[in-house]
This record gives sequence, C-alpha cells and structure tokens, in this order.
Amino acid sequence: MRGRHITTGITLVVLLAILAVGAVIGAKTLFAPIDNNKSTPSPTCTPKTVKKGQRIHPHQVQVSVFNAGSHAGLAQRTMSKLAKRGFRRGEVGNAPSSTHVKRAQVWTRLHHDPAATLVARQLGKGTAVEVKHVNLGPGVDVVIGDGFRTLAKAPKAVVAQRSSSVCTPVRSTSTPSS
Repeated sequence: MRGRHITTGITLVVLLAILAVGAVIGAKTLFAPIDNNKSTPSPTCTPKTVKKGQRIHPHQVQVSVFNAGSHAGLAQRTMSKLAKRGFRRGEVGNAPSSTHVKRAQVWTRLHHDPAATLVARQLGKGTAVEVKHVNLGPGVDVVIGDGFRTLAKAPKAVVAQRSSSVCTPVRSTSTPSS
C-alpha cells in the first residue's frame, strides 16, 4: 500500500511541474510585446497610364490564373503557357466556389483595360472580359472552367483603343545570385 502512495505522489508532482511549465510559457506568450513593425507585402504591380494608340506587350502584363472547373492542375498549366508567351506570373489557385465559368473569362477592375484584352485574345475568340469589383490576384485575373483546352494563336501585342490604365509588374530590386 505504501508503494502505491509514493507512485501517486510522484505522479502528482510531475503533473504539477508540467502545469507550471505550461503556465510560464503561456504567460510569456500572452504578455509578449506586439510587433507592429511587421513588413507589409509590397505591391506586385503598379498602375501605369496608357495613351490611346500605345502598344501593350505581354511583359507589361501580370496575370493570375484561377481554376473554376474540376480538372486539377488546369490553372497551373495555363499559367505556365502564358508565362512562356512573356506574361508575368501572378497567383495560381482555385476560383471561389460560387464561380461558374464554362470555358474562360478574363476579370479586371478597369474599364477598357488593354491588358485584359491582350490576355483574352490568348484564350481564344469569344473569351469575355468582365469588369468585376473583386480582385482574386495581382494583375489581370483569368478564370478557367472545364471547357478550356489550350491557348489560341494570338497577337503578341494590342493597341490601346483609348487612354486607360494598366497594372504593370513591379521589377524586382533584388539581384540574382550567381
């Protein structure tokens, strides 16, 4: 009987030690100073005014691609093909679950966006350019559905039909390591 009391006492002491360590760590975390100097992510593109008649090329356009279909990897494959054509990479992911797109749509927040027109032409005739008040990723948003197969033959530049604004990619200030 005496051995059982000793085991119970040791168990109680170990549990109290664990509780004390947890309380100390919790108190340190709770009362730690808040770091208000967290860096905010830098913008990946900046608005640039485009005059009527000015040519817009793929290297001036950042594109984000989102999958609204059920085929896994479709957004990533599409982004790779657009990048091979010179477009700057934005984000890749799934479109919001409420999004229904049969083939492809280009979403932009700017009316008469020549960058969105250039991207839409890459996706084929009849690809709609929709002005949306939602921004899924940096640059022009491409939303693709199960009906999308591959990029179309398309011009390498478009001419702005009127003065507008284009979100051009920010050049990296870091130097590549050799």
